[in-house]
Amino acid sequence: MRPVTLRIDGSFWDSQIYSNQLTLFDFEGGIHHLQWDAAIDSIAVNNQSVQTAFRVSFSDGDLFYNPKVRKILRDPSISPIIKNQLQELANLNIYVSLTKWQSFLISADSPFDFLPTDTEFYYNNIFAGSDAGLYSTANSNGRRTAKKHFDGSVLKINASDRHTALAVAAGSDGLFEFAYKEEPTSVLGQEHLLNKSPCNACEWAFQSVIGWSNEDAFLASFREEKKKDSNKKNRFFDRVIESDEIFTPYSGHSTGYIWGSREKLYRIKDGGIDVKHYSPKLGRNSKYKEQFSFDGEIYLPNITPSSVVATGTAPFGTVIEMEDGLIVLRSDGLHESFSGDIVHWRIFPRSENYNNQLHIIFEDYMLVVSFVHDYFVDQESKLSGFSRHVRGAETLL
Repeated sequence: MRPVTLRIDGSFWDSQIYSNQLTLFDFEGGIHHLQWDAAIDSIAVNNQSVQTAFRVSFSDGDLFYNPKVRKILRDPSISPIIKNQLQELANLNIYVSLTKWQSFLISADSPFDFLPTDTEFYYNNIFAGSDAGLYSTANSNGRRTAKKHFDGSVLKINASDRHTALAVAAGSDGLFEFAYKEEPTSVLGQEHLLNKSPCNACEWAFQSVIGWSNEDAFLASFREEKKKDSNKKNRFFDRVIESDEIFTPYSGHSTGYIWGSREKLYRIKDGGIDVKHYSPKLGRNSKYKEQFSFDGEIYLPNITPSSVVATGTAPFGTVIEMEDGLIVLRSDGLHESFSGDIVHWRIFPRSENYNNQLHIIFEDYMLVVSFVHDYFVDQESKLSGFSRHVRGAETLL
């Protein structure tokens, strides 16, 4: 099943989608907040034959992962209708511009006086990084000022979906963690160094954090222990696990290009990708299965570790940036390619409603790509993309 796309004309630097709001940063120091669900609905009502597919693709991405809805999708009289809508939508070329969406749009000057290397939205705050540090401001329509939290260089910011913390890849300074504080005057606690090894990108693997650069990777491993007389858990640092403990070096001493998210860890080697399953450590004395178990291999004859620029993982699959474009290794085993002069791209693995989206920013437009195939994939057996742990997640045929 092909992905569906929506083109938004304009010149943008970065995008974020959070809590029914699409936020776009432009090159001129402007920030644009779009009421996303309302804007999507305005298109859906004018395309009645594909309106359900359009809403599921762009604003209700969590719907078809719902166990009760999945039972409905297994109804042989309903499933073909939904699939036909999705296929019909994939054949349409729908594009808009911000000028046509003025009634849903609020624009203002960016609270940051720089083009961010990365951004993140968390607890209704906007976090932005640059060579000069980590900054934040409230995600509001009023007057905003940026607060500085960290002096080091920031390359990547990722918020946890189960612990109130931010992980920050700080290049040669290493990997840091910042506890989130529900205090308007502070927002974040002091930085905590997880590992001083070079770190250009990071992602959460449950309560742990995986960090990587083009040369190596590591896992800052944490364990969880239940509090006495409570269902809540405490999180404790365990140790830093180096890459050669996760993946056996190949071709002499080469580690390959390693990254991951949630339960999936990947290593690019010449001609393919090794996939391992990560099982988090639950407690000091708790029993758990092998922490890193081999899931399988994805064959890509022309890929090498040195050809990779950046990577990311979402439920729909794994995104690999090469010098000439993007490759998406889909969770159903198929591949998608996007070529051209790409300014920026972003996925939203922490989001509930938008984690099926890939935003690709080109020079004069942004492409919102929605991958709808993963609704019909067995969540427990896929190699590419992390699992949406859905009860009764058998394949929908």
